[in-house]
Amino acid sequence: MPHTLHALVVNLAPQNAGTLPGSVGELGHAAFYAAIQAVDPDLSARMHNADERSAFSLSPLYGYWQSPQDGKIRVSPGQPGWLRVCLLEPALFAAFTTHLLTSTRPTIRLGDVHFAITDALGNPASHPWAGYTTLDELRQLPPAERWVLEFESPTAVRWGDADNRRRRMEIFPLPRMAINGVGKRWDKWTGENWGRDFEEWVERNVIIERVWKWQTEGFAYRGQRYTGGVGKVAWRLLDKSDAARAAHLNCLLHLAFFTGIGYKTTHGLGQMRLVE
Repeated sequence: MPHTLHALVVNLAPQNAGTLPGSVGELGHAAFYAAIQAVDPDLSARMHNADERSAFSLSPLYGYWQSPQDGKIRVSPGQPGWLRVCLLEPALFAAFTTHLLTSTRPTIRLGDVHFAITDALGNPASHPWAGYTTLDELRQLPPAERWVLEFESPTAVRWGDADNRRRRMEIFPLPRMAINGVGKRWDKWTGENWGRDFEEWVERNVIIERVWKWQTEGFAYRGQRYTGGVGKVAWRLLDKSDAARAAHLNCLLHLAFFTGIGYKTTHGLGQMRLVE
């Protein structure tokens, strides 16, 4: 069976009024686990293992007014919004779609707000953030020499530790840092080993060509405040002579549409798409 990746845009309608924290990341994470738990408790339990925690990615909650004063989201009954769910393992896709199809009125709960799921869009023609592909299809993508990456939710990449052991978090997507986690995931899934040599090739040969409206945004996680970057950047390949590596980089950037980039992609961070 081919390894298929799915990006679903889940349209929502609140069933009651309420106030939600600005990031909604932890609440969305918990709601997704609850949906899988209802269908397949064994799969839900396996997802808590370290090796399975990145089998999905989530977006922030979109479509609702957020207060500039306290950063909280206010929702009203029936007001439409949406949440993006990317399912990176076939078993998760099967469980989540079973939840949608077998429930008479499928819902999710974020905090104290219950949302009706009005529909779920998976066809790339139905929404800019929806789509599906397989690893084999990604392998067949040709080399490219320029990419425009749009980061829709705060993005931060963990890149080692400082000398005093503090975490080093980078909020601008330098090519090698940004591609590191996606490349490791590809190698794990496929058994290939592009590894550090590929990362160093990216560092030498890919530059930031242009930046549009890059800014930082805060996000909360477990009572702490973090910072990530949002905006649009263009990458350009300087040396096109290594067609295999150029094609692999293109493959990984298309994969990142589903996996996200960087830190806490299962809590709404690092949502990215190619726009050129």
